[in-house]
Amino acid sequence: MFSKENKINAVLELTSGLPQSIIMKKYSIKGSAILYEWKRRLEQFGVEGLSLNHRKTYFDYSFKMKVIKWRLDQNASLPITAKQFRIKHPAVIWQWERALEQGHLNPNQRRSNTMSDSNNEKSKKELEEENRKLRVKLAYLEKLHALVQKKKALKTRKKHK
Repeated sequence: MFSKENKINAVLELTSGLPQSIIMKKYSIKGSAILYEWKRRLEQFGVEGLSLNHRKTYFDYSFKMKVIKWRLDQNASLPITAKQFRIKHPAVIWQWERALEQGHLNPNQRRSNTMSDSNNEKSKKELEEENRKLRVKLAYLEKLHALVQKKKALKTRKKHK
């Protein structure tokens, strides 16, 4: 619909202070959200971010854990973590963290929810074991986060002495 050049020019005009209503009229943009989404993608991913498709991206369990661990280790914000791992929406990381805390982040999770119920059912014993493993992983991540906070506190104390 919109060429990459037009997207870049529209964002540049927006950042230079040209009113969004003029830009929207000039490029036939129907909503300001589109313009601000282009701006966000350009800032987060560079020029190639403007040609990202809108298909849903799937991430495997190990990648999710890597992202969460990195965020805790670095004590980074969601947007910084998303930028580091080229994740389109920072809220996705927040969802992964909540799922991990609640025991819903599953290493064996399938990409599709269209499986039949018989394939999707697990025995109580399997669910209990999976829940135990997730609790251990969560405890590890929490301890790791506490150590990072303690290390930062020690560095801060040293600087003020």
